[in-house]
Amino acid sequence: MDQEYDEFGNLIGDPFDSDAESSSNSMLSDAEALDDQQSLHEQNESTSQALIKHDNNAHQPEITYVAPQITNEAIITPADDTHIKIEIDHSKLPPLKYDYQYVNSLANQLPERIRNISVVGGLHSGKTSFLDHLIYDTYTSVPRKSDDKPTRLLDNHRLEIDRGISIKNSPMTLLLPDLSQKSYIFNLMDTPGHFNFLNESNTSLNHVEGAVLVVDIVEGFTPRDKQIVSRILLNNKPIVLVINKIDRLILELNLPVNESYLKINVTIDEINQFIKNHEFFSLYKYNHKPLLPNLNNVIFSSALFEFHFSVLSFAQLYIDANQFEIDPRVFAKRLWTDHYDKANSTFTKTAKFPTAFESFILEPIYKIFTHTLTSSLSDNKLEKILWSNFGVKLSKQQYRQDHRKLLKDIFKAIFGGYNGFVEAVKDIEAPVEVKGPHPSVFAKIISLIESPDTLKFSALVRIYKGSLELGQKVKVIGDNFSEDDENFKIETIDGLFIPGGRYSIPIAKASAGSVVIVDGIDSIISKKSTTSSITQQLINNDKLHDKSVFKVAIQPENPSELPKLLQGIRNVNKSYISCNINVEESGEIVLYGPGELYLDCILHDLRFYFTKDLEIKVSDPMTRFSETIIETSAAKIPVSTKSGHNQVSITAEPVQDSKLSKFIEAGKLDLSQPIRTTSKIMRNDFGWDALAARSIWSFGPEDMQFPNILMDDTLESETNKELIYSVKDSISLGFKWSVNEGPLCNEPIRGTKFKILDAVLSGSEIQRSSAQIIPMTRRACYTGFLTATPRLMEPIYTVYLTCTEACIRIVSKILLGRRGYILNRKPIPATKLFEVEGMVPVIESVGLETDIRLHTQGQAMCMFDFNKWEIVPGDPLDQDCFLPTLKPVPEESLARDFVTKTRKRKGLTGEITLEKYIDQELYARLKESGVVV
Repeated sequence: MDQEYDEFGNLIGDPFDSDAESSSNSMLSDAEALDDQQSLHEQNESTSQALIKHDNNAHQPEITYVAPQITNEAIITPADDTHIKIEIDHSKLPPLKYDYQYVNSLANQLPERIRNISVVGGLHSGKTSFLDHLIYDTYTSVPRKSDDKPTRLLDNHRLEIDRGISIKNSPMTLLLPDLSQKSYIFNLMDTPGHFNFLNESNTSLNHVEGAVLVVDIVEGFTPRDKQIVSRILLNNKPIVLVINKIDRLILELNLPVNESYLKINVTIDEINQFIKNHEFFSLYKYNHKPLLPNLNNVIFSSALFEFHFSVLSFAQLYIDANQFEIDPRVFAKRLWTDHYDKANSTFTKTAKFPTAFESFILEPIYKIFTHTLTSSLSDNKLEKILWSNFGVKLSKQQYRQDHRKLLKDIFKAIFGGYNGFVEAVKDIEAPVEVKGPHPSVFAKIISLIESPDTLKFSALVRIYKGSLELGQKVKVIGDNFSEDDENFKIETIDGLFIPGGRYSIPIAKASAGSVVIVDGIDSIISKKSTTSSITQQLINNDKLHDKSVFKVAIQPENPSELPKLLQGIRNVNKSYISCNINVEESGEIVLYGPGELYLDCILHDLRFYFTKDLEIKVSDPMTRFSETIIETSAAKIPVSTKSGHNQVSITAEPVQDSKLSKFIEAGKLDLSQPIRTTSKIMRNDFGWDALAARSIWSFGPEDMQFPNILMDDTLESETNKELIYSVKDSISLGFKWSVNEGPLCNEPIRGTKFKILDAVLSGSEIQRSSAQIIPMTRRACYTGFLTATPRLMEPIYTVYLTCTEACIRIVSKILLGRRGYILNRKPIPATKLFEVEGMVPVIESVGLETDIRLHTQGQAMCMFDFNKWEIVPGDPLDQDCFLPTLKPVPEESLARDFVTKTRKRKGLTGEITLEKYIDQELYARLKESGVVV
């Protein structure tokens, strides 16, 4: 029997034996091939009539012909990754607890039920996750991710999903009821928390009635939160505070109940103290109402476990569970302000007892976490706690779940959905329809939203007056906000939608107070704009901070694809609020952004979506510079027009009043107002004399950072005032031209006061035309600037770090190697972390974040924010300074090195010299006298 099988267990002689089959098949194929050859040979012999038969294959191999398969379809179709964002068809959504058409009709009929709110906070404070849990509660049932990770429903851009941070404002409209089941419409705006996307949150705050500030309780009140609160105070918006991630106090910090209360209390006190000490506090409309839980403007939340509550909603919870007959607001006030004597079951003001907040709120939550994580399934302690404290009962199946899912079910059963949030936020004012000399329809375009295929843009619009309807014709005013023929366009509304994050609900009409998405009106807009009815005047747009000091130069790999790149750049400029674009004289295209992350996002979208995988060359990261002076002009040097009929003398001196610079930069000094008003402000607030205050003509540059001032300092006895006032506009334009493009390297001039000391003008209007006066004024400003010891300025980042104490020394060493330094450090209460603040030049910050994370093994997290301009070490006009090749430049030569390289990149030829701007004879005399070196 054993002989019938081989050593591998195969039946000997089995017809299915692989070797036998292979051998027989091989033999069969050989025999068939031989038969075919013989039959073909016989056929050839029978058909050939040649006496000597010729064999073509006797001396060469047989030729094989391969026919190509012609097809335009890929064998394996790649995944469609050409869409920049995720968009869901609203018809495929899970069933909602309400109907959006009812939401639209309610907004049109009862605008007092609308609440427009911006959700703001620092990076990773949990804003998007907090809104996720509000959104989930509006569905009757919704599928969850199997891995139980946050869905982040308002992050629909692919970069947001991949990187786990928000980079754009994301609007969402929800209908939520309060404790009395009265429904409110909430137009919520989820905003980015990263410093690079500051203007996104600022834009959002400009168009809402209130703000919800989300703070991570472990990290506390961060520098980014302080920046946001400052903007809220400036805009006079009420604040609702959300203390988020309270689960971290229990699961990560392992704090006892009383210390958790102290941590929460310290955080709230720090925020209130910051607001009270702020420069805008006296003008803040809501300064009478601090942020306190008993005032119902503080919410406690855990975005991870999807629950939130206020002391008022918690008080209502106890009242309902125990059937108390007490006013919930009175009980809520006691829960925060009083202590509780458990032995006598009484509230007291005596500090020796635990606070009521600890006894009634924190202790039950601690017990829930502790027993859920430690108790076995057979143990009924958790079940007893839930029933005795909250009257909540879960099924046996729920108790068998994973701990995280079980905790979510427990807290959802206890706190329900969104009552705590609604009760706190509904007190924010409803939008009020604007009055005054505005058109019958008035709306502002907050931002532009690209379609998933990037082929068109929709506008996110806040309606201030009247209503918008499908098919309506509206006047769209461009970015300059003037009614020039080239700056407005009549557009027709092609689509009107209620925003829903990843989906949009089509509607036919939207009224004042609403925030909607509008199609078909973006053709004239580059970033944001104003929409109105076809006639009447409009108001100006809100000013944003220009912190775009980081830049890269780009060009297409193939020069013939330049038009495709330019179109992509136009779209990127629409999509990113802080993106600035400039074309240098050399033809180089330069993109500006607030930081590395921002430019990385721009370049990603430009490459893969707006130009469809266009190959782009990108330069090394650079920074923009500025120019300034440190002394007063050495002499009054006249500059003439080419015709010699006009002459002007302008000197320059530093603006040494930082308070005045900030005042002008903030737009508080408006030269369009009556001259008496300007004079009064300058005399009362800055100590100027009346004559000097009345002589201010203009400010510059365009961004108004560390601004320049143009003054008429001429005397009536020496100058014809009538003639000089006739060319005031031309002189102002020449001044603005000069301060926007300085003589050192075509960068803006800052912090300089230009004085017109003398002017000789022709009596002929043709001879003193703008074409004559503007270039002359520009050269005169350059002359005064170059004789006042010019210097180069560079932007400086503030570095914000969160790290352990052991990492501070490492970070300090890294910053010192990049001309940076640490300003201050302070511990974060109840943690091992420190909040560190430092300074570093923007040009030295490239790759700094990676260096810090690498050397600290990921224990330090840093962000950068543009802070100020500082003078670069060295003289930019020193031609004898040492500039080594392929080595780091000495610090005293940095200014010259930066100027030389910047001029070369921009295509600026020749040396910087006064000789270019004045007469040759005058230059020679100045050189002989020693005024010019």
